[in-house]
Amino acid sequence: MDLGLSGAGALVTGGSRGIGRAVAVALAAEGARVALLGRDPAALAAAVEVVGPGTVAVRADTTQDEQVRSAVDEAAAALGRLDVVVNCAAPRATPGQTPGLEGVDDEDFLRQVDTKALGYVRVVRAAAPHLRAAGGGRVVNISGMNARATGSIGGSVRNIAVVAITKNLADELGSVGISVTCVHPGLTITDRVSDDAAFRELASGNALGRPVTAGEVAGVITFLTSPRAAVANGSVVSVDGGRPGPIWA
Repeated sequence: MDLGLSGAGALVTGGSRGIGRAVAVALAAEGARVALLGRDPAALAAAVEVVGPGTVAVRADTTQDEQVRSAVDEAAAALGRLDVVVNCAAPRATPGQTPGLEGVDDEDFLRQVDTKALGYVRVVRAAAPHLRAAGGGRVVNISGMNARATGSIGGSVRNIAVVAITKNLADELGSVGISVTCVHPGLTITDRVSDDAAFRELASGNALGRPVTAGEVAGVITFLTSPRAAVANGSVVSVDGGRPGPIWA
């Protein structure tokens, strides 16, 4: 299937590692020109080598609006156009936190929301004029299955906020040809955890009975960035291999 992404300009935040880097690789394989947004210059340089020739790297901390605006403008200028935005930039969940109220660290809670939820808003706000100039486009916001589970208040809030942001943006931007969707990965095998046997076993606890890889998640996201997925505007898609039990209507 031709996804119609050849020649498209795509910006991937958090593109230097994990699912973000896998998405960048998948987009480049479809013929898109890709810009990676991140904070770590060494990680960005390494990711550019993986994604391939023509890949652009721009630096920004998504908690800083001026940096975001500058980086998005730089990416759009380097690519010549902007048709796709994939928001993956998010702090890693803090391991070993006590669940429930006792586990809420005020500073960490605000950092999580500022980076992942409000950070996504900053990126789309900066990118929207470029997407409009290109005649429309796609935004995919990466959330997570904690949006549908209790246990970590901070994890639930930062992810369910992305769902609410996605629907608000979908309603606002759909009429100008910009479709906005949300993707919920579950436990996903990335380079960071590829050799972690305990994580792989935990990640196998889905209905498929095996771990889901970053490349598989990227395949779904890449389809959602394509013109073929325009009618999915406002949708929330789970890519966790199927959590046994709950029914999502």
